[in-house]
Parts: sequence; C-alpha cells; structure tokens
Amino acid sequence: MATKKVTVNSGYETDRTNLSVIYYEGSKAVFMNDANMGVSISGDLAQASRKCDITLMNTKDGETRAVAFKLGRRIRILSGKNELFQGIIFGYEINDQGQQSITAYDANHYLTKVSDSYRFDNKKASDIVKYLCKRFGIKMGKISDTGYAIPKLILRDKTLWDVIVIALTETRKKNNRQFSLQSKGGYLHLVERKEQLTRMYIEDGANLIGATYSTNMDDVKTQVSLTGGDEDKPIHAFAVDTNAKNVYGTMQHYEHVSEITNEKKLQALAKSMLPKINKPEQEFNLEALGIENVISGTSILVRESMTQISGAFYVITDAHNFSPDGYHTMSLTLSRTFDIAEEDYEPPEEKKPESADGSSSGTTTTTTTTIKGGKAKVPQIVRKWEPTVRKYARANGIESYTELLLALMMQESGGRYPDLFQSSESLGLGRNVLRYEASIKQGVKYFASVLKKAGEVKLALQSYNFGQGFIAYAKARGGYNMTNVKAFSAAMAKKYRYRRYGDVNYVPHVLRYYEGSTKTVTTTTSSGGKITNSTGFIRPCEGVVTSEMKQRWGRAHEGLDIAKPGTVPIKAAASGTVSKSYVSASYGEVIFIVHNINGKTYETVYGHMRKGSRRFKVGDKVAQGTQIGLMGNTGRSTGQHLHFEIHNGRWKNPVNPRNFIKF
Repeated sequence: MATKKVTVNSGYETDRTNLSVIYYEGSKAVFMNDANMGVSISGDLAQASRKCDITLMNTKDGETRAVAFKLGRRIRILSGKNELFQGIIFGYEINDQGQQSITAYDANHYLTKVSDSYRFDNKKASDIVKYLCKRFGIKMGKISDTGYAIPKLILRDKTLWDVIVIALTETRKKNNRQFSLQSKGGYLHLVERKEQLTRMYIEDGANLIGATYSTNMDDVKTQVSLTGGDEDKPIHAFAVDTNAKNVYGTMQHYEHVSEITNEKKLQALAKSMLPKINKPEQEFNLEALGIENVISGTSILVRESMTQISGAFYVITDAHNFSPDGYHTMSLTLSRTFDIAEEDYEPPEEKKPESADGSSSGTTTTTTTTIKGGKAKVPQIVRKWEPTVRKYARANGIESYTELLLALMMQESGGRYPDLFQSSESLGLGRNVLRYEASIKQGVKYFASVLKKAGEVKLALQSYNFGQGFIAYAKARGGYNMTNVKAFSAAMAKKYRYRRYGDVNYVPHVLRYYEGSTKTVTTTTSSGGKITNSTGFIRPCEGVVTSEMKQRWGRAHEGLDIAKPGTVPIKAAASGTVSKSYVSASYGEVIFIVHNINGKTYETVYGHMRKGSRRFKVGDKVAQGTQIGLMGNTGRSTGQHLHFEIHNGRWKNPVNPRNFIKF
C-alpha cells in the first residue's frame, strides 16, 4: 500500500483554502465567496450520507436577503477546482439580522427517506443496489461487484439504506468482504474497503493540532456465567479470561439463555461472548490541519508521543471545518477496526393461512383461565406440605392458588426431592441447592411473579416451564393456546437446532393433578378479513446486558444497559410514533417512541446514542426493526452502550424490559 506523507511546516498560513459555495436555482448558479462564510462538512462511516452546514451573512443592506435559498435545491462546495461536497438543502434558518444557517445532505440521504417492502432471490448485494437505484431514480457511479449471491431476502417496511446494509452484512458474513456507500459528484458509489490505496500521515510537529485518548474499564467483564434451558432446572456454563482477570479484576456477566438446552452449546456461547466484553472501551480523537480527502472510511497513519496514538487507523467520523478566514481543520474519530454499519437479517413472520374464499383469517383468540375451588389430586408425600405452601401463597397474595401450587409441586418433584419446586435455579443457584421449606418459599414467590406478569393461569404455568420470554410472545399473539405453545417451541428448537424445546404439554401435565380446577373463557375477535400483524417488542440492539433495572448509585436505574463495541445499530423495539428526539444532559442523544400494542399504550426510550446518529424527529412514524440511531456514549455515560426503557403507558411508568423481551 502506498503512503502519501502530508505535512505542513509553518502553521496555518500554508493551509488557507480557496473555498467556493455554489447554489443552484434551476439553471442559474449563484457563486458565494464571502469572507464571513463558514462551512463544516462531516460524515460517519455508519451513516448513509455526508452532511454540510453553512453559516453566512445573507444580506446586502441589513434589510433584505441577498440569496433566497429554497428547500430541495442543489448546493456544491469547491476547494479550488476540487469538489468537496454536493448535496440538497434539507433545512435552513435565518434571523432578522440576516444571519443564516443552511443544512444540506448528499444524495445518499434519500436512501433513508424511501421505505418499501422487497423480496430478492439469489441476488448479489451489488445487484440489489443497482436495482434500487434504477427503481427510484438514483444516479449510479461505480458499483463494485460484491461477489456473493444471497439465497433469499424478504424485507418488509425497510428503508433503502436498511436494505443495502442488510445485504452488505450478509455478504460480509459469507466472504468477509466489506463495502461502503459513497456519494461523489451527485452519484452513488459502492466501494470495497481494499480499494483505498493511499494512506495519509498525521504527526507531531507537522499537521497535528491536538489528540485525545480515553479508555474505561467500567463495562469490562472478565468472566461469563450462563444458565440455560428451563429456569427451574437450568444447565450451567462458565468461561473466564485469566489474563484479563489478573489485570482488571473479577467482573462477571450473568445471563439466562432459555433457548439453549445443550451444555456444549451453552459453553460455546460463554466462550464466544468473552472476546466481545473483556477489553476496555477505547476512544481515539484528534484534530489536525485539514486534508480534503481524509473522510470516514479512509485510513491514516498517526504518530503522537504523549497519548501514544500511533500506527494505522480507520477514520470512523470526520468533520472538516472551514472558517471564514480560510483556515481548514479537521476533527476525526479513529478506530483500529473498520466499524462499518451492519444489520442482521431477520426473516419476517409468515402470514396466517388464507380461508377458502382466499381472504386471510385475521382472527385473534384470547384464552383466560381462572381458578374456582379446585382440589389437587396428589399423594400424601405432597399433601403434607399444604400448610407451608399456603403460608407462602398467602404472603405473596395468591392463597387461592394453594391447591394449584400443590399440583405444580407434584409435576416438578412429586415430593421425592428436597428441592420440591425445583426453584434453586430461579435464584441463580446450582441444581437442588434449596431444600424443603426454602424451595417452597422461592417456588411460590417465583410463580406469583410469573402469574402477575402473565395475567392468567395457563400462560403463567407454561411460562414457568418455557421461561418468562414466552409471556410477551404469547400476549402479542392472543394469549395462551396450543398453537402459540407449539409455534414458540418449534421456533426455538429450529433456531438453535434442538430436537425439542421445553414441554409443550406442561399445562395439561400440571392440571392432570388438579380436578374441578379451571374455568376457561375464550374470546375471538376478527379484523374483517385483514391480517393483523402482532407488534410485540423485539431486542433494540445487539450486545450484552451490563446493568439491570434496579437501584444503582443511590437512585433507580429505570431500564437496561446493553453494551457492544464497534458500530451497533439501534432499532425500534416496536412500531410507533416518535414522541421526543433531542439531546439530553442525562440521556445524551435520545429518542422516545410511543406504541399502541393490542390496544395498550407503551413508550420506549433509547438513550446515549452516538452523536448525530438520530434518524427521526418528533411525529415521525417508525416501523418495528427500523434503525433509529447508533449505540454511543453521549450524556451521562461511562462507555458505549444503549440505555433502554419500556414504560407501561407514557414515560415515568417504567417496567422491566425483561418482562417483554428475551435478552
């Protein structure tokens, strides 16, 4: 790889830029070279487009505008004959003194403004880019061949940017080739990373103005403890990075993964998690004299002795600032890795089958089970514990469920094992650690919490077996029924290639020990032949939960913190309307979304997003799974992560996201 050494020997005087701004009104071009004009051009490797901000005095006499800028018009920035930016005006502001600011984005910004549904079979990502450009009238430049033909992509309600990012992510997974989108001269280009042949050199005493290196070990985990399968009879896995532990100390991540019931697979997961969380966060930032072709996606060589930022880096974000007096400086965020935007492909749910007349059924069935004076059919070895079970049932406000709890005990242990409710694992303990009364106390308490979340008995019972993730899944699809039970079990088994997942007959297995027990009310609603898509919550991003919803640092932590290094897309957890989108002192860059799910209102919060990555404003409609920003470290934050909240109703009514989403 060739290296171009760019140095400046005598300060700013040699770095003045002859900048021109050209505004196009139809066929008319207006040239602006006013000395009072400032220009900032910025980009982010994970964003679709580059942005240009212009400030100027737009008046001739202090009373009238010199140029009547209009939205949607083209604008170009030139340095001599070299074009630095070409884009479209998306916004402007002017005050009574004639001070005007203009915001423009390059043509790739339209990739985030067009949504549709698509299906592609055996198409390369480069073919998909060409198809989308032709369909929506986007000018194409060089489109590099991505090589891999993706067997099938079904994408619903996705922006063009999301479609391309998903296709490029699938390509990278198969052939390890990385591509980025660029806009040059008003044309979209798809360029492979290896095609950059020149690196720029930035160093002390030449063109470097300032550098900052920061690192933080708050989110480091040196060992991982996992449980899997049934929460009441879990399997266990453990992995430790001895070297990291010796350096940073003992910091353990714990997680229950109900979908995995094989110990070898769980152990493999634990080992694979460690490299992602066992290193401190690092940030490399520098300011230097401007080099026009150093933008996000390019690579540079740096040498700075104090911070010891030295070696080859990729530019992740860039901001080129051209001051009114012509000085050109740049601010860069660097990374050792090429952190391009990625988004995993999640196949959509299949539609419901059509009826005989060709219309979709669109019916929703809700089953609610209540208890009325039933009696457990259990042997004396179980019945003798009835007073103890009743005591703890009363303490948890579910005394009327005492007989059902005895039936549950019969299913779990038959009274033959000391851990009568098999409840040790629900506390993160080893198998059969709790004995007799301690097991009853924990088992009843756990069932009470599951029942409260489920709202009805059969759903609570099945969730005792499947894990609490089944509650949100079932509620989003009409409640407990065998169709949902089998679908959930089959989906989990298929996803992880297991022979089976949980006991699909757990409810009848418990109720066989309970007579005169249940009254079931089933209600069915119709959507008039239309398909009603469920909109339960999904995970908002990839990563590891590093902080739970609990009291922390003397106050309530009203959500989950999810951390992952690199460029991490944040998605809307459910479809809804943006209620807030701003920069908060605490949340940093944050978006709030209000949802209506099965007639009930929720509000989600996504905090600490990367600076400038928010894609939506108040009032925008967003579909579930749509990228709304990038994981960052803004606001009161000690490292890159997403702070995610779910509120029952509007904000200020926080509930644990784990009640709705499997993390």
